[in-house]
Amino acid sequence: MKILKQEENSLLNRFSLECEVEHSGKKTPTREEVLKQIAESLKVSPELIKIKAIFTRYGGNLSKVIANVYNNIEGFKAIEEFRKKKKEKKEKKTVAKK
Repeated sequence: MKILKQEENSLLNRFSLECEVEHSGKKTPTREEVLKQIAESLKVSPELIKIKAIFTRYGGNLSKVIANVYNNIEGFKAIEEFRKKKKEKKEKKTVAKK
């Protein structure tokens, strides 16, 4: 794994990371595999990393990975976890026939 770019974002308590992962003769690595590689190389807990995208050119053996690495779990949860409202189911009205 080769780190291409690393930008600090102190407002969001994270840094953005762009890196290249080599996988010659193999398929594009899964998000879990890339997550483990980033966590090992940066010595950070995998819970603090969010993989945004993995790009591979057709037939290529290099993948470009874009990820966010957070400083703490509170910052991760505040930004990456979305809270959606549950939709209420509407009841059908039955019409009585005469």
